Amino acid sequence: MNRPDNWQPGEWAELIRGEAGEWAMAVHDNSPVAICFSPASNDTAAEARIWTRADFRGRRLAPAVVAAWSRRERRNKEVLFHSTTAANHASRSVARTLGLTPPGWIWRVRT
Repeated sequence: MNRPDNWQPGEWAELIRGEAGEWAMAVHDNSPVAICFSPASNDTAAEARIWTRADFRGRRLAPAVVAAWSRRERRNKEVLFHSTTAANHASRSVARTLGLTPPGWIWRVRT
């Protein structure tokens, strides 16, 4: 399988070996086009990180790989979450498609 251009060889090897937690992937012509994996986790919780190749965005692949990831990760974790910024509209759209609600917001007070 071909490594996405924006993934370093070491990162890709860690993902494939399962060192980045559970993962799910959509593939086209032997190349990943959407990936969800766990960059951060502990005994009870795991975070979903999502990547979709630019030319495959808008095809509902991200929600599909997140759903597949969650089925795998739910076997061992009580809490699954996805964090993003308010400016990341694509990521927020994935969360809305899956019916997720933000667990909270970070507000910065400037004095």
